[in-house]
Amino acid sequence: MCIHTRAINLSYTFYTTNRKLFMNARPIHFFLTIALIPIALMVSGFQPVRYITVRHAEAAFSDQQIAVTEEAGRLYIPLDIFSEKTGYGIYTNEQKQKCVLYIEDEKATFTADNPFVILNERVWQLPWQPRWREGTMQVPVALLESLFGENNTVRLRFDREKNLLTVSKAENVNITDVAITPKENGTVISVRVTDEFEKRDISTKITNGWFHIEIHGGKAVESLAERITPRGIISKVEVIPLEGVVSLAFRLKKRIIDRDITLDPDKRYIYVSLRTNEKVAVETRNEAALEKQKREWLIDTIVIDPGHGGKDPGAIGKGGVREKDIVLGVGLKLGAIIKRNFPDIKVVYTRDRDVFIPLRKRTQLANENRGKIFISLHCNSNPNHKARGFETYFLGADQDKNEQARNTVLKENASIQFEDASERERYKGVNFILATMAQSAFIRQSQYLATTVQSSMAQGMKPIGLHSRGVKQGRFWVMVGATMPNILIEMGFVSNPYEAGMLKKSATQMKIAQSIFEGIKKYKKDIEAAI
Repeated sequence: MCIHTRAINLSYTFYTTNRKLFMNARPIHFFLTIALIPIALMVSGFQPVRYITVRHAEAAFSDQQIAVTEEAGRLYIPLDIFSEKTGYGIYTNEQKQKCVLYIEDEKATFTADNPFVILNERVWQLPWQPRWREGTMQVPVALLESLFGENNTVRLRFDREKNLLTVSKAENVNITDVAITPKENGTVISVRVTDEFEKRDISTKITNGWFHIEIHGGKAVESLAERITPRGIISKVEVIPLEGVVSLAFRLKKRIIDRDITLDPDKRYIYVSLRTNEKVAVETRNEAALEKQKREWLIDTIVIDPGHGGKDPGAIGKGGVREKDIVLGVGLKLGAIIKRNFPDIKVVYTRDRDVFIPLRKRTQLANENRGKIFISLHCNSNPNHKARGFETYFLGADQDKNEQARNTVLKENASIQFEDASERERYKGVNFILATMAQSAFIRQSQYLATTVQSSMAQGMKPIGLHSRGVKQGRFWVMVGATMPNILIEMGFVSNPYEAGMLKKSATQMKIAQSIFEGIKKYKKDIEAAI
């Protein structure tokens, strides 16, 4: 139902409900009653409507007026209307409340009430969330503007004073995408371009194991290299801008015996074929090896890490409640739930009793058992006793800009002080950023795991008054070295009297464990469906 229709229905309902009052009222009463209608609409949740103009800086279509709603100073634009007015493609899954928006060469996937947006297969976390209203996806205009920024082939700019949303292509960009496709006897590199190039504009060379495609007059967006997935005989890709030329560099896994350049009839693609001396087609692959590779990705081992323990009590809260006791209780309950629902999954505990385990040995144990998920359980603490809620972290090299998140990281990393001198020596001279980069292959999965667990906990904990603080990124030593997707959950504040009382209850611990399990179950289902 559109907003205008909703407003008319609300007005009609108000009139019919008070028809007798309208018919019998004196003139002054009549006008007072009419004046009350806007108040009734506001009480009913009606949101003010305004219009913005969408203008394409280069395309032939004319300016389009689109109705947007305003809430808390934020403008929301319905994606289906935006698509209809601009001619851009859209796919909507109403059941899952997801939308995929196609703008030129860009593809953005939005999920209602989720700050994580997928743009061209890359996950972005933004401070604004799309929402599902009246059967359609509504997205903050600020989100679109931030998402389609400087490093994209399409850019959106919003002028709030003029209520004008401008769509434009990035200046001086004519190379928009690169795809790598393994073939029977080699690999094909497809380069998508917006300008017409001739064969004389393109040259190739091999230098120190790198295959270079040099496009004279070519210009590429800065983020192009991040959007290219290495496949086949290609192990790494770099985009090197030079004076008047762009060099697309591909690291080769093996020697090539020939290469060939072709252009499609419309000159929208440059195809470069690399031929090797052996067949690598899918139909000739060893089926047994393929099945083995699939099994490597199955979630068959889950490592549960109850934090602290033994001489390290963790945070101590109201009434002497100790973090190490709470997390052990939740960890054992979580393991039991997993075993009950998935008997074939191996559950590994870094500790199943009150004992101290050094941080490094926790991930070492996870790796030795070939864990597929690492879940570290903790409780939070803050000098401000009003601080409350639970949050989920995934590992990141960057410092979190949120002060509370930084304090949480410092608190958990302080467990190093309980380790023996020989163990503490291991942390000296270790570059945290480099250590984290070694796990970059698992960051996207860790981020998604954190999202599914936090979302499940938000739903499960709401009835007992525990508040969701969202998904964050943190530099936790306990997660460094885990060669698998890994997250750290802060289940609540023991410094908050109410939460401390709740967290020490076995019933609450069971609710938390069940909620974490539901998040793991969704992650397992989604990941294994893609294998």
